[in-house]
Amino acid sequence: MQILYISKKNLRIMSIFFIVFIILLLFGYQYFKNQIHIDAFKYQGNYFNNKTIVIDAGHGGIDSGVMHSSGLMEKDVNLHIAKQLKELLDESGANCIITRDKDEELSHLSTIGGTRHRKDLNARVNIIDSNNSDLFISIHVNSFPQDEKVKGPIVFYYTHSEYSKGLAECIQERLNIEYNKQYKVKQTSLNKARGDSFYLLKNTRSPGVIVEIGFMSNNEDYSLIKKEKFRYLVAYQIYIALGEFLNQ
Repeated sequence: MQILYISKKNLRIMSIFFIVFIILLLFGYQYFKNQIHIDAFKYQGNYFNNKTIVIDAGHGGIDSGVMHSSGLMEKDVNLHIAKQLKELLDESGANCIITRDKDEELSHLSTIGGTRHRKDLNARVNIIDSNNSDLFISIHVNSFPQDEKVKGPIVFYYTHSEYSKGLAECIQERLNIEYNKQYKVKQTSLNKARGDSFYLLKNTRSPGVIVEIGFMSNNEDYSLIKKEKFRYLVAYQIYIALGEFLNQ
């Protein structure tokens, strides 16, 4: 009978290799878990060709928007989704403009006086109008700490614009489907698109919508919004909805 002898030195080396292997295995698991696999999709028609679409990433810079106790800020979520949506639209032939592609607020681009907030909104209106956009999508995250049970996406349109209403309803339906896929318990009551007269909706010449992708104040929404993979799915559903709307 042969006896296998391992010296203390070799045992330490083997232990180190084993620990490194486990660490690499964990990193690999996290990496592949966050990878996004979505079946390739391409519209048969050229619905996005010659269409100018402005994607507005709400807030930015000194203006963080709503913030979760974990430190997650709305401005960062908005920008991430806006960039993902722009990439999808660019690949489909749209002339896509993004109001900001980094962490900054836009009041320095304003043509009016007033508060920093009002000047920031005016700058976004100017970007949308100066590019003669066919439509715009403004990305935001909601919060309602008074009632943490309130959740889900809500798409707002200008009350007096039937075109914007139709667009909002298309996006709302797509986002409702995606959220219901992710929720642990299927929702029997889903949010509907809502008419309003927010500054951005009221003052642009182009039709458009404000997409509040969910509520940071709701634990279930937050658990989704914090994941980069889910943000991509939100951008993807907005993209699909835009194609469906333009094909009507």
